[in-house]
Amino acid sequence: MKKLLALTLCAILLLSAIPAAGAAQFSDADAILPTTAEAVEILSDLKIITGFPEGTFKPEDTLTRAQAAKILCCAVLGTDAAEALAAGGSTFSDVPASHWANKYVEYCASKGVVAGVGGGKFNPDGKLTGFAFGKMLLAALGADASKLTGADWDKNTRALMLEKRLGYGVSVSGSELSRQDACRLALNALFDGEKDGAEGTLAFKVFGLKRAAGEADTDAYMRPRTVYTAKADAYWPGTELTLYTSPVCVHESGVFSGDAFVRAFGVTDIEKAKITAYYNGVLWNPNSSNVKDVWHQGETGAYYLSGNGVRLELHYDAVKDAYTVVQIFTFSGKVTDVTEPVKGADGAVQTHGSVTFENGLSFVSDGFTKADIGTYALYRGVGSKEALYYRVPTVVKPVEALRGQIRTGTLEDRALRQTATIDGKRYEYPYTYISTFITADSYLEEGGALGDTVHYLLDEYGVLYAIWQ
Repeated sequence: MKKLLALTLCAILLLSAIPAAGAAQFSDADAILPTTAEAVEILSDLKIITGFPEGTFKPEDTLTRAQAAKILCCAVLGTDAAEALAAGGSTFSDVPASHWANKYVEYCASKGVVAGVGGGKFNPDGKLTGFAFGKMLLAALGADASKLTGADWDKNTRALMLEKRLGYGVSVSGSELSRQDACRLALNALFDGEKDGAEGTLAFKVFGLKRAAGEADTDAYMRPRTVYTAKADAYWPGTELTLYTSPVCVHESGVFSGDAFVRAFGVTDIEKAKITAYYNGVLWNPNSSNVKDVWHQGETGAYYLSGNGVRLELHYDAVKDAYTVVQIFTFSGKVTDVTEPVKGADGAVQTHGSVTFENGLSFVSDGFTKADIGTYALYRGVGSKEALYYRVPTVVKPVEALRGQIRTGTLEDRALRQTATIDGKRYEYPYTYISTFITADSYLEEGGALGDTVHYLLDEYGVLYAIWQ
């Protein structure tokens, strides 16, 4: 089995570990977002999309027209058959037989999947928008091309993509489409029609690939997993590959309404029976007021809080037509003990280190040193009934520890357990009004004063967790 790599979401959407096997081959794997990690993994295993000679994937780079032609050709024919195509033909003057994408472009053009840009040219290095690539995918799936042309081609494309749910996990628009978002759209297209039976999807017809919801072995936060099954050793060692399901949506700011929920999934309403909700790893009572009977368009009431230390993930299982909602909380505490990792001569970790917080929680971590003892850091864990009902972080089971951003400034103002102003900038406290609030406020309560020069701890969203001297 390929080595699994924990992908950590970058500054915008920091998530806890999300394994990806094939994606681990890329040196910039940490930049791959969790909403696309699963897709990059599968498409790279299938060799539908590849990286660059220097070993990078460049997930944020815009998808080019030539790259799109390769994806489409491999998805329709299969990678082996696509690679076996002979270069030749001169449909477009700027894609001669010597061009690396010639055979892909020629095949897709012959099937009406792609078209030129005028003047006998294809513009292989031209950048694609989400709607433009969506139109190509729809054509590859056999959609009526006449409905995707004319003045309203983008609106019609969007409507058909919504109908087929091809846009899951991607905010499809007329803006440029990244390579990683293109992978998500392509994976959605491969499994188009899955609800009516796996045998009718491109994934099965071309690659012999099926997927199903993993019934067990979820991660600590209860995020679902997907099991991909293929012919023996076709794309990975063995017949099955299990990955954490990429969330359709990650929400990290403010309240989340029923209307926002259904729009994220492109539906009108969702019955409670189809929703499983987890609050920091704890199953919410199905009769809880936070899980309504129906989530529907136009519903503006708040269902979940997100942001300020709370992240919301939305997952969808197309086969079961079921939804999973996961809330993940961030806490803070003072570091009381550190065991530093043991490294070999090549710098590789031979024995992992650990970090322990003042509440006794200990985490496996190679990111802390003895110098961190006495400072504050962040951690994430999963809850228990006590944590859920009494909001006590000391009963949270450890998952991961994070250093956070430690800064120094002048404490100028504060609103008790709400905000603090340091060097002229106001910082929010976390929604998790537990010891995190008390930690931030306890500095003043224990003799500190406004005007003091202080250290303070922020997460990647700029949320304040602790103040100390």
